[in-house]
Amino acid sequence: MPSTVRVPVDLYEDLRQIRLSLESKYHGAAPTIQDLVSVAMRRFILDWKNPDIKSELLTELLESRKVARSQMGNKKEETS
Repeated sequence: MPSTVRVPVDLYEDLRQIRLSLESKYHGAAPTIQDLVSVAMRRFILDWKNPDIKSELLTELLESRKVARSQMGNKKEETS
């Protein structure tokens, strides 16, 4: 079943910039952010199935989870 996931603001902004750069070149045929995410997820799954890459991905995933957990409950800094 499809689900909505949260993406950090910086990653979303990078995806948005990629999409905008493609939109100017491909107009209506430009990939959407959903297309970008789908391709990235397919590549991730292929990498996960590769034993030579899986341990590196696992390390990165565990570090990402550790950072996210350390930030839970922290208020975002307000910028003026």
